[in-house]
Amino acid sequence: MRFSCLIITGVVLLCVVLSAGCISEDASRDAALSDAMKMTKLGLDDGAMYVISAADEIAGGKTGADSSRQVLANLYQNSTLAQTIMYVNESMIVVSVYPDIISSSVGTDQSSYGTNEAYYAGKTIALTEYLHLDDGTNASVLSAPVYIDGVWRGYVSMSFDSSRLFGDIEKYLAENYGYHLFVIQTDGVQVYDYDLSERGMNIDSLPEYEEETIRVTIDLFKREKSGTSAYFFNKTGADDIVLKTVVWDTLEFGGQTWRIIVISESE
Repeated sequence: MRFSCLIITGVVLLCVVLSAGCISEDASRDAALSDAMKMTKLGLDDGAMYVISAADEIAGGKTGADSSRQVLANLYQNSTLAQTIMYVNESMIVVSVYPDIISSSVGTDQSSYGTNEAYYAGKTIALTEYLHLDDGTNASVLSAPVYIDGVWRGYVSMSFDSSRLFGDIEKYLAENYGYHLFVIQTDGVQVYDYDLSERGMNIDSLPEYEEETIRVTIDLFKREKSGTSAYFFNKTGADDIVLKTVVWDTLEFGGQTWRIIVISESE
């Protein structure tokens, strides 16, 4: 989503015209946003279920390198989100991983990520901010604590690229509504964008977002839990200038807050 044009001055006027067509478009965007929110929550719930189950299985007596690795392998096979998985013990040392592409992580100290015992206090599942991981990838991480007899014994973490969660939702919105999807954190980091090169980047750091009028909508995304706005912009995947109308809502999960944004385009 490239902000290469100015936001429309007086954009509120776009929704003042209460024609039947406008109302229909509003309802369509609202329905698409509702679907996107539900699908995102279902995807995260599904991933969380498998991660929690793996943590419980390890807590049941599989804390060794070989036994815990088998648990991770099963998790990898079951979850559609799984990209890389690891079990980290109470000393913050990686005990086992899956798949073998990250085998060099075994024995490394994960303290720098801050996922210690205090991090998991009161949590059954945690979702990190969008991170640049040691293996060179950008990903979010779902993790669950491992407790044995009430004592914290580390955690199981599963990283996933945002395409694994949002790719099918983007396809669904395009095929059923003709809309696109955009997801950001409240700090401006782009969790999902049609433009792969912009994922993981902060919208505040990109030169094309510096126009004052562009900042208005970006600040709304970051500040308001839900809303509607519009602006002229490059067509998704092309250079043509189109009118984009956006609606958004907030999803909170595992300590993380995302703005789920649906984008419609018109000539």
